[in-house]
Amino acid sequence: MAYKIYLGINDGEEGFTLPVLPEKIEFNEDGDNKTYDIINLGEINIINKPKLMEISFESFFPKHKGPYVSSEKLFSPSFYINKIREWREKQKKIRFIFVGSPLEVNDLFTIENFKPYEEGGEVGDIHYSIELKRYKNYAAKKVVIATQKTVLANQSQVKKKSVIASSKPTRPNTKSYPKTHTVSGNDTLWHIAKRYLGNGARWKEIYNLNKDKIKNPNLIYTGQVLRLP
Repeated sequence: MAYKIYLGINDGEEGFTLPVLPEKIEFNEDGDNKTYDIINLGEINIINKPKLMEISFESFFPKHKGPYVSSEKLFSPSFYINKIREWREKQKKIRFIFVGSPLEVNDLFTIENFKPYEEGGEVGDIHYSIELKRYKNYAAKKVVIATQKTVLANQSQVKKKSVIASSKPTRPNTKSYPKTHTVSGNDTLWHIAKRYLGNGARWKEIYNLNKDKIKNPNLIYTGQVLRLP
């Protein structure tokens, strides 16, 4: 399987494949353990969950297509630069997909640093360095201090809701999906699985159904008609 790096937003519905793969990708997975000195015991350490993963790499956006370009489509360097700047300005979470390596990644990240620059003698090409940090979803939770009065009131509400729920017949799920999908634009098997199956990680099911026409799961082409599970 060939290496491939994809950056996008909205669960991968908008984005692009890096046209030139970086020579090196660094994965920083620092720990967050703490050490303390205890009287009559000495130094001890407390094991905590590791810090959020950080990924960094350098590459360039070429003006012209050459043998070093690994993506099917090549846009102008300004397209890639403006997209990344737009996502940062709108405070978007980034879907980072790295396949073809034992270090495969498919998760949400934030763009911590992005530095585009030009080098002499390479007019039109834009070099860049980028740093990403894994994004962890979180939400504030409301804490309610229980008293005897609130406990009795909640129990009463639960009984009422259960009676109402049992009196309503459940509706059958009539939602149907097409049995095929015609590849277009920047489609990948992950995007198609996310759209129709609700989970991009189920892309292998689509691949297994279409092995007669897909030789490499990373390479699908506009116009292909794929069967869906």
